[in-house]
Amino acid sequence: MPFKEHLEKTLKIESTPTPIPRMVLCSLCTTLPLILGFALNQLPISIFGALFGFVLILNDHFGPLKQRLSHLLVTYILLSLAFYIGALLSGKILFTALSLFLISFILGKSKDYGVELERLLLFMALQILTAAGTPGMLDHFWPIMLYFSLAFLNYIICLILVFLFSKHPAEFMASKRKTFKKIINQNSSTKFAFVFASTITIGYLLANWMHISRGYWVVGTTLIVMLPDSYQSFYKSAQRLLGTFVGVVIAAFLINLGHDPISLILFVLIAACFAPLGLIRNYWLGNIFIAALILFLLEISSPNSQGSFDLARLRTIDIALGCLLGVIGSLINAPTLVINLRRPKLPLP
Repeated sequence: MPFKEHLEKTLKIESTPTPIPRMVLCSLCTTLPLILGFALNQLPISIFGALFGFVLILNDHFGPLKQRLSHLLVTYILLSLAFYIGALLSGKILFTALSLFLISFILGKSKDYGVELERLLLFMALQILTAAGTPGMLDHFWPIMLYFSLAFLNYIICLILVFLFSKHPAEFMASKRKTFKKIINQNSSTKFAFVFASTITIGYLLANWMHISRGYWVVGTTLIVMLPDSYQSFYKSAQRLLGTFVGVVIAAFLINLGHDPISLILFVLIAACFAPLGLIRNYWLGNIFIAALILFLLEISSPNSQGSFDLARLRTIDIALGCLLGVIGSLINAPTLVINLRRPKLPLP
Protein backbone atom coordinates (compact mmCIF):
# COMPACT_ATOMS: atom_id res chain seq x y z
CA MET A 1 0.00 0.00 0.00
CA PRO A 2 1.47 3.43 -0.93
CA PHE A 3 2.54 5.75 1.92
CA LYS A 4 -0.20 8.22 0.96
CA GLU A 5 -2.90 5.60 1.62
CA HIS A 6 -1.36 4.72 5.00
CA LEU A 7 -1.34 8.43 5.87
CA GLU A 8 -4.97 8.87 4.81
CA LYS A 9 -6.00 5.83 6.84
CA THR A 10 -4.15 7.18 9.88
CA LEU A 11 -5.67 10.66 9.72
CA LYS A 12 -9.17 9.89 8.40
CA ILE A 13 -11.91 11.36 10.59
CA GLU A 14 -15.09 9.28 10.69
CA SER A 15 -18.46 10.99 10.23
CA THR A 16 -20.19 9.44 13.25
CA PRO A 17 -23.07 10.94 15.25
CA THR A 18 -22.09 13.27 18.10
CA PRO A 19 -22.27 11.25 21.38
CA ILE A 20 -23.88 14.02 23.45
CA PRO A 21 -24.81 11.78 26.45
CA ARG A 22 -21.21 10.55 26.72
CA MET A 23 -19.82 14.07 26.39
CA VAL A 24 -22.10 15.48 29.10
CA LEU A 25 -21.42 12.54 31.41
CA CYS A 26 -17.66 12.70 30.86
CA SER A 27 -17.41 16.45 31.51
CA LEU A 28 -19.54 16.29 34.68
CA CYS A 29 -17.86 13.24 36.19
CA THR A 30 -14.33 14.45 35.49
CA THR A 31 -14.88 18.01 36.71
CA LEU A 32 -17.14 17.70 39.77
CA PRO A 33 -14.49 15.93 41.94
CA LEU A 34 -12.13 18.83 41.18
CA ILE A 35 -14.74 21.39 42.20
CA LEU A 36 -15.24 19.53 45.48
CA GLY A 37 -11.47 19.33 46.01
CA PHE A 38 -11.14 23.06 45.34
CA ALA A 39 -13.90 23.85 47.86
CA LEU A 40 -12.28 21.61 50.52
CA ASN A 41 -8.74 22.83 49.76
CA GLN A 42 -7.81 19.29 48.62
CA LEU A 43 -7.28 19.95 44.92
CA PRO A 44 -4.12 17.80 44.44
CA ILE A 45 -5.83 14.71 45.93
CA SER A 46 -9.07 15.37 44.03
CA ILE A 47 -7.35 14.70 40.68
CA PHE A 48 -7.59 10.98 41.49
CA GLY A 49 -11.36 11.35 41.67
CA ALA A 50 -11.34 13.22 38.35
CA LEU A 51 -9.24 10.51 36.69
CA PHE A 52 -11.44 7.78 38.15
CA GLY A 53 -14.53 9.49 36.75
CA PHE A 54 -12.83 9.65 33.34
CA VAL A 55 -11.88 5.97 33.54
CA LEU A 56 -15.49 5.05 34.34
CA ILE A 57 -16.77 6.73 31.16
CA LEU A 58 -14.22 4.73 29.15
CA ASN A 59 -15.46 1.53 30.82
CA ASP A 60 -19.17 2.36 30.52
CA HIS A 61 -20.63 0.54 27.52
CA PHE A 62 -24.09 2.16 27.61
CA GLY A 63 -25.99 -1.13 27.70
CA PRO A 64 -29.30 -1.68 29.55
CA LEU A 65 -29.35 0.42 32.73
CA LYS A 66 -29.37 -2.52 35.16
CA GLN A 67 -26.41 -4.17 33.40
CA ARG A 68 -24.55 -0.86 33.28
CA LEU A 69 -24.92 -0.32 37.01
CA SER A 70 -23.78 -3.87 37.76
CA HIS A 71 -20.80 -3.54 35.40
CA LEU A 72 -19.78 -0.19 36.89
CA LEU A 73 -19.95 -1.55 40.44
CA VAL A 74 -17.66 -4.45 39.49
CA THR A 75 -15.38 -1.96 37.72
CA TYR A 76 -15.19 0.26 40.81
CA ILE A 77 -14.33 -2.67 43.09
CA LEU A 78 -11.69 -4.24 40.81
CA LEU A 79 -10.01 -0.95 39.87
CA SER A 80 -9.83 0.06 43.54
CA LEU A 81 -8.35 -3.34 44.37
CA ALA A 82 -5.80 -2.98 41.55
CA PHE A 83 -4.80 0.45 42.83
CA TYR A 84 -4.33 -0.96 46.34
CA ILE A 85 -2.19 -3.82 44.99
CA GLY A 86 -0.10 -1.29 43.07
CA ALA A 87 0.35 0.84 46.20
CA LEU A 88 1.50 -2.24 48.14
CA LEU A 89 3.99 -3.07 45.37
CA SER A 90 5.52 0.42 45.25
CA GLY A 91 9.30 0.03 45.20
CA LYS A 92 9.05 -3.75 44.66
CA ILE A 93 10.07 -3.83 41.00
CA LEU A 94 10.23 -7.62 40.49
CA PHE A 95 6.85 -8.28 42.14
CA THR A 96 5.28 -5.46 40.12
CA ALA A 97 6.79 -6.91 36.94
CA LEU A 98 5.33 -10.34 37.78
CA SER A 99 1.89 -8.83 38.44
CA LEU A 100 2.02 -6.96 35.13
CA PHE A 101 3.02 -10.12 33.26
CA LEU A 102 0.09 -12.11 34.71
CA ILE A 103 -2.58 -9.48 34.07
CA SER A 104 -1.14 -8.64 30.63
CA PHE A 105 -1.18 -12.32 29.67
CA ILE A 106 -4.89 -12.60 30.55
CA LEU A 107 -5.53 -9.28 28.79
CA GLY A 108 -3.76 -10.56 25.67
CA LYS A 109 -5.94 -13.68 25.64
CA SER A 110 -9.11 -11.60 26.06
CA LYS A 111 -8.42 -9.63 22.86
CA ASP A 112 -11.22 -10.01 20.29
CA TYR A 113 -13.62 -11.50 22.88
CA GLY A 114 -15.52 -8.35 23.82
CA VAL A 115 -14.41 -4.97 25.09
CA GLU A 116 -16.13 -5.28 28.48
CA LEU A 117 -13.51 -7.61 29.99
CA GLU A 118 -10.67 -6.27 27.84
CA ARG A 119 -11.05 -2.65 28.99
CA LEU A 120 -11.51 -3.67 32.61
CA LEU A 121 -8.25 -5.67 32.55
CA LEU A 122 -6.48 -2.86 30.71
CA PHE A 123 -7.38 -0.28 33.32
CA MET A 124 -6.56 -2.67 36.15
CA ALA A 125 -3.06 -2.94 34.69
CA LEU A 126 -2.87 0.85 34.38
CA GLN A 127 -4.01 1.25 38.00
CA ILE A 128 -1.26 -1.10 39.20
CA LEU A 129 1.30 0.75 37.06
CA THR A 130 0.29 4.20 38.30
CA ALA A 131 0.12 3.28 41.99
CA ALA A 132 3.35 1.27 41.94
CA GLY A 133 5.17 3.99 40.01
CA THR A 134 4.17 6.88 42.29
CA PRO A 135 5.96 7.02 45.67
CA GLY A 136 3.84 7.44 48.80
CA MET A 137 0.58 6.10 47.37
CA LEU A 138 0.03 3.80 50.34
CA ASP A 139 0.32 6.73 52.77
CA HIS A 140 -2.44 8.59 50.93
CA PHE A 141 -4.49 5.52 50.03
CA TRP A 142 -7.59 6.23 52.14
CA PRO A 143 -8.01 9.89 51.07
CA ILE A 144 -7.60 8.73 47.46
CA MET A 145 -10.12 5.93 48.02
CA LEU A 146 -12.56 8.49 49.39
CA TYR A 147 -12.33 10.44 46.14
CA PHE A 148 -12.62 7.19 44.14
CA SER A 149 -15.84 6.43 46.02
CA LEU A 150 -17.19 9.95 45.63
CA ALA A 151 -16.36 9.83 41.92
CA PHE A 152 -18.20 6.51 41.60
CA LEU A 153 -21.31 7.78 43.41
CA ASN A 154 -21.21 10.99 41.42
CA TYR A 155 -20.97 8.96 38.21
CA ILE A 156 -23.98 6.83 39.10
CA ILE A 157 -26.09 9.92 39.92
CA CYS A 158 -25.05 11.72 36.73
CA LEU A 159 -25.56 8.54 34.70
CA ILE A 160 -29.17 8.17 35.90
CA LEU A 161 -29.89 11.87 35.25
CA VAL A 162 -28.43 11.72 31.75
CA PHE A 163 -30.30 8.45 31.10
CA LEU A 164 -33.62 10.02 32.14
CA PHE A 165 -33.18 13.16 30.03
CA SER A 166 -31.60 11.63 26.92
CA LYS A 167 -32.90 8.30 25.75
CA HIS A 168 -30.43 6.36 23.65
CA PRO A 169 -30.43 2.83 22.22
CA ALA A 170 -28.86 0.25 24.56
CA GLU A 171 -25.60 -1.35 23.43
CA PHE A 172 -24.92 -5.07 23.71
CA MET A 173 -22.93 -6.02 26.81
CA ALA A 174 -21.14 -9.37 26.99
CA SER A 175 -20.86 -11.22 30.29
CA LYS A 176 -17.35 -10.80 31.72
CA ARG A 177 -17.58 -14.12 33.57
CA LYS A 178 -18.57 -16.03 30.43
CA THR A 179 -15.88 -14.24 28.41
CA PHE A 180 -13.23 -15.15 31.01
CA LYS A 181 -14.24 -18.83 30.88
CA LYS A 182 -14.11 -18.73 27.09
CA ILE A 183 -10.60 -17.27 26.87
CA ILE A 184 -9.19 -19.65 29.49
CA ASN A 185 -10.37 -22.65 27.45
CA GLN A 186 -8.93 -21.57 24.09
CA ASN A 187 -5.34 -21.53 22.85
CA SER A 188 -5.54 -19.53 19.61
CA SER A 189 -4.35 -16.28 21.24
CA THR A 190 -1.70 -17.80 23.56
CA LYS A 191 1.23 -16.72 21.34
CA PHE A 192 0.06 -13.11 21.18
CA ALA A 193 -0.67 -13.11 24.93
CA PHE A 194 2.84 -14.32 25.75
CA VAL A 195 4.56 -11.82 23.40
CA PHE A 196 2.26 -9.05 24.67
CA ALA A 197 2.92 -9.80 28.35
CA SER A 198 6.67 -10.19 27.76
CA THR A 199 6.86 -6.85 25.91
CA ILE A 200 4.99 -5.06 28.71
CA THR A 201 7.18 -6.63 31.41
CA ILE A 202 10.44 -5.88 29.59
CA GLY A 203 9.25 -2.31 28.96
CA TYR A 204 8.51 -1.87 32.67
CA LEU A 205 11.94 -3.21 33.67
CA LEU A 206 13.68 -1.03 31.07
CA ALA A 207 11.83 2.10 32.25
CA ASN A 208 13.03 1.43 35.80
CA TRP A 209 16.57 0.62 34.66
CA MET A 210 16.66 3.91 32.68
CA HIS A 211 15.21 5.79 35.70
CA ILE A 212 12.40 7.33 33.65
CA SER A 213 10.49 9.52 36.11
CA ARG A 214 7.05 8.50 34.85
CA GLY A 215 7.78 5.08 33.42
CA TYR A 216 4.08 4.15 33.56
CA TRP A 217 3.53 6.53 30.62
CA VAL A 218 5.87 4.38 28.52
CA VAL A 219 4.42 1.02 29.61
CA GLY A 220 0.82 2.24 29.54
CA THR A 221 1.26 3.39 25.94
CA THR A 222 2.68 -0.01 24.96
CA LEU A 223 -0.32 -1.70 26.58
CA ILE A 224 -2.75 0.41 24.59
CA VAL A 225 -1.13 0.41 21.14
CA MET A 226 -0.48 -3.35 21.00
CA LEU A 227 -4.02 -4.37 21.89
CA PRO A 228 -6.08 -4.15 18.67
CA ASP A 229 -3.82 -6.40 16.58
CA SER A 230 -0.29 -6.35 15.17
CA TYR A 231 -1.40 -4.62 11.94
CA GLN A 232 -3.42 -1.91 13.68
CA SER A 233 -0.67 -1.26 16.23
CA PHE A 234 1.28 0.71 13.59
CA TYR A 235 -1.65 3.02 12.94
CA LYS A 236 -2.50 3.31 16.62
CA SER A 237 1.11 4.16 17.51
CA ALA A 238 1.22 6.93 14.89
CA GLN A 239 -2.18 8.25 15.96
CA ARG A 240 -1.29 8.25 19.65
CA LEU A 241 2.02 10.00 19.07
CA LEU A 242 0.46 12.65 16.81
CA GLY A 243 -2.48 13.27 19.15
CA THR A 244 -0.24 13.44 22.21
CA PHE A 245 2.14 15.93 20.59
CA VAL A 246 -0.64 18.25 19.45
CA GLY A 247 -2.50 17.90 22.77
CA VAL A 248 0.46 18.67 25.04
CA VAL A 249 1.53 21.67 22.94
CA ILE A 250 -1.98 23.16 23.13
CA ALA A 251 -2.25 22.35 26.85
CA ALA A 252 1.16 23.88 27.66
CA PHE A 253 0.16 27.06 25.81
CA LEU A 254 -3.14 27.28 27.71
CA ILE A 255 -1.45 26.61 31.07
CA ASN A 256 0.89 29.53 30.41
CA LEU A 257 -2.12 31.74 29.69
CA GLY A 258 -3.92 30.80 32.89
CA HIS A 259 -2.66 28.39 35.55
CA ASP A 260 -4.92 29.37 38.44
CA PRO A 261 -7.15 26.54 39.75
CA ILE A 262 -10.39 27.89 38.26
CA SER A 263 -8.87 28.24 34.78
CA LEU A 264 -7.37 24.73 34.98
CA ILE A 265 -10.70 23.21 36.06
CA LEU A 266 -12.35 24.97 33.11
CA PHE A 267 -9.70 23.55 30.76
CA VAL A 268 -10.33 20.06 32.21
CA LEU A 269 -14.08 20.50 31.61
CA ILE A 270 -13.53 21.33 27.94
CA ALA A 271 -11.00 18.54 27.34
CA ALA A 272 -13.18 15.93 29.09
CA CYS A 273 -16.25 17.03 27.16
CA PHE A 274 -14.64 16.61 23.73
CA ALA A 275 -12.59 13.46 24.46
CA PRO A 276 -15.48 10.99 23.74
CA LEU A 277 -16.26 12.82 20.49
CA GLY A 278 -12.63 12.72 19.41
CA LEU A 279 -12.22 9.03 20.24
CA ILE A 280 -15.13 7.92 18.06
CA ARG A 281 -14.04 10.15 15.15
CA ASN A 282 -10.39 9.08 15.16
CA TYR A 283 -7.97 7.82 17.83
CA TRP A 284 -5.46 10.61 17.18
CA LEU A 285 -8.16 13.25 17.58
CA GLY A 286 -9.30 11.76 20.89
CA ASN A 287 -5.70 11.68 22.11
CA ILE A 288 -5.40 15.44 21.66
CA PHE A 289 -8.01 15.95 24.37
CA ILE A 290 -6.75 13.09 26.57
CA ALA A 291 -3.15 14.36 26.47
CA ALA A 292 -4.31 17.89 27.26
CA LEU A 293 -6.50 16.59 30.11
CA ILE A 294 -3.58 14.71 31.70
CA LEU A 295 -1.33 17.77 31.48
CA PHE A 296 -3.99 19.98 33.10
CA LEU A 297 -4.40 17.48 35.95
CA LEU A 298 -0.63 17.26 36.46
CA GLU A 299 -0.48 21.06 36.70
CA ILE A 300 -3.29 20.98 39.28
CA SER A 301 -1.46 18.36 41.35
CA SER A 302 1.93 20.13 41.27
CA PRO A 303 1.50 23.77 40.23
CA ASN A 304 4.65 25.45 38.92
CA SER A 305 6.82 22.48 39.97
CA GLN A 306 8.04 22.09 36.39
CA GLY A 307 7.67 24.18 33.28
CA SER A 308 4.57 23.13 31.35
CA PHE A 309 6.51 22.96 28.06
CA ASP A 310 9.19 20.79 29.70
CA LEU A 311 6.49 18.46 31.01
CA ALA A 312 4.89 18.38 27.56
CA ARG A 313 8.24 17.45 26.02
CA LEU A 314 8.82 14.65 28.56
CA ARG A 315 5.34 13.21 28.02
CA THR A 316 5.82 13.22 24.24
CA ILE A 317 9.18 11.43 24.57
CA ASP A 318 7.70 8.82 26.94
CA ILE A 319 4.73 8.21 24.62
CA ALA A 320 7.13 7.88 21.67
CA LEU A 321 9.18 5.28 23.58
CA GLY A 322 6.00 3.38 24.43
CA CYS A 323 4.87 3.44 20.78
CA LEU A 324 8.29 2.22 19.64
CA LEU A 325 8.19 -0.63 22.14
CA GLY A 326 4.67 -1.54 20.99
CA VAL A 327 5.75 -1.64 17.34
CA ILE A 328 8.74 -3.85 18.21
CA GLY A 329 6.46 -6.21 20.14
CA SER A 330 4.03 -6.35 17.21
CA LEU A 331 6.86 -7.18 14.79
CA ILE A 332 8.05 -9.98 17.07
CA ASN A 333 4.50 -11.35 17.16
CA ALA A 334 4.04 -11.02 13.36
CA PRO A 335 7.44 -10.81 11.55
CA THR A 336 5.79 -10.57 8.10
CA LEU A 337 3.90 -7.43 9.10
CA VAL A 338 6.14 -5.03 7.17
CA ILE A 339 5.66 -7.05 3.97
CA ASN A 340 1.87 -6.97 4.45
CA LEU A 341 1.92 -3.21 4.98
CA ARG A 342 3.76 -2.72 1.69
CA ARG A 343 1.34 -4.83 -0.34
CA PRO A 344 -1.13 -2.91 -2.53
CA LYS A 345 -4.60 -2.60 -1.12
CA LEU A 346 -6.84 -5.15 -2.82
CA PRO A 347 -10.48 -4.27 -3.69
CA LEU A 348 -13.13 -5.93 -1.57
CA PRO A 349 -14.88 -8.90 -3.21
